[in-house]
Parts: sequence; C-alpha cells; structure tokens
Amino acid sequence: MRYDLVDRHYPMEPDPAFRRRAAWILAQLSALPAGARVLDLGCGQGFYLPLYAELGLIATGVELDPLPRAEAERKAAALGFTVLSARAEDLPLPDAHFDAVVMSEVLEHLTDPAAALAGVARVLKPGGIFLATVPNADYPFAWDPVNWLLECMRLRPIRSGLFAGIWANHERLYRPVQLSEQVSAAGLVPGPVIRQTRFCLPFTHNLVYGFGRALLEGGFLPKRWTAGGLRGGAVEARPRPRLLNPVAWGVGLIRLVDRLNRDQTASRTSQNLCLAARKP
Repeated sequence: MRYDLVDRHYPMEPDPAFRRRAAWILAQLSALPAGARVLDLGCGQGFYLPLYAELGLIATGVELDPLPRAEAERKAAALGFTVLSARAEDLPLPDAHFDAVVMSEVLEHLTDPAAALAGVARVLKPGGIFLATVPNADYPFAWDPVNWLLECMRLRPIRSGLFAGIWANHERLYRPVQLSEQVSAAGLVPGPVIRQTRFCLPFTHNLVYGFGRALLEGGFLPKRWTAGGLRGGAVEARPRPRLLNPVAWGVGLIRLVDRLNRDQTASRTSQNLCLAARKP
C-alpha cells in the first residue's frame, strides 16, 4: 500500500475509503516500469493523475462529464498528460495500447458495464493489468445508516441529495462474485477480490460527501480551516494543520477509527471491493 504518495498529495483527505483504494491502486501499479501507459477510465476530476506521475507513468484520462473533466484537463496539462471526452463503452483508442487500465468507482455508474469492460480488454496490451474498485453491496451500517435501514425494509435506497450515501447516482452495488464474473466475461483473468474499509464513524459518507462537501466547497468555513481539506488543491498552498482547526480534528478522528481496518480478510462487510485482473 502506498499511503506515502497519497498522503503527500492529499494530507487531510477525509474519506478513508478513497485513501485506502488510492493506496491499493498505486501499490498495484508500482511494479510497472517508468514510461508505462495507464488509462484512467472515468477519471472524474483527475485525483489520481498526480499520483501516476509520482510513479513515472504516462497517463490518459477519459471523462464524459464536462464539469469534472475541466478540472482533470487542468491537472493533466500541468503534468503533460491527456484527458479525453468519451463514453467508457465506446473508447476512441487503439487496440493493445495500454499497460494498465484503472476504473475506480466507475462500473457501478454504467448502464452497460459489459460493453465498457470489453473496451478495457481491447485497449490493454497482452499481460496488461486492469484495476477496478466498486462499492460493496454488503457495506457497513455505520457508513450509510439511512440506506442500510431502507434496504433492510426492502425499500428503494436514496440515490440523490445529502442523504444519498453509498447509492449516490449508482446503478448497482457489487458483490465479489458479480464483479469477478463481469471481468471474466470480458476475457480478463481476475485475481482475488479485496475488501476495504469495514470500520468507520457513523454517517461517514454523508459527513464527507454530503454536508462536508457542501460546507467546504461552498466557502462557508474559514479558509484557514479548509486549506488541505479540499481534495485536489495545490499541495504547496496547504498550510500545516493547526491545533485550533475543527476540520483537522474531524479528519484525525476519522483516521483514528480507520486504524481498525488493518485486517479485513475474514470480513464480508466493507465499503469497497478491489480487484486486479490481467489480460492473457
């Protein structure tokens, strides 16, 4: 796990699941030689792009949504990378071109994940690696208590708004067998599914991505508190966390609970599923 690189760029990252899956992705990519090509499919705002650069990789991002793509393009330009506007199911990229493809928190959004995975297999070189992270259908009660209770009562989960939680804008959540089967059907050879982030503070998702994001990005808190708490800001502009900074206190408390997540191999419950596969 490469927490060193993640924490260098995002020292006050409030989402323990993002921090863990980013460190896992970097650990898998660390074996690639400098100059290897990686495709970040569904790259969003380009949060992983500077992390790829730390490994000496050449990255191409793909993002259809114009709002996050604009931020990803800004990051890519500074790093000498490229970001394209395209659908995951219809990639305008050559066959057998990439040494690795990353789809982090993307498959659950797609109406046709099989088509996207077929495209992944096409653009990967033989022997190339595919890395996927998706939300686990068996997620912890504390991560999203509202939707957890709704699902127990066989009611529809909340998919938008402050209380959307783990179901926000998602077509589905995954179980390990389902993820492995979809990847295998695309002609890739999957490894074991890794579960990440079982223990967390109650309402972590709502605190970070609902109320927390609204407060941070809306400018409702003093800048001296929020510097370093906005993922993707310039590292040079982030002052060291101060003693009287409630945002730093909150991140510290989240990190303290996250220390319980050292060994999750025997647990069925987790926030994320991570899978590495290879193209034969």
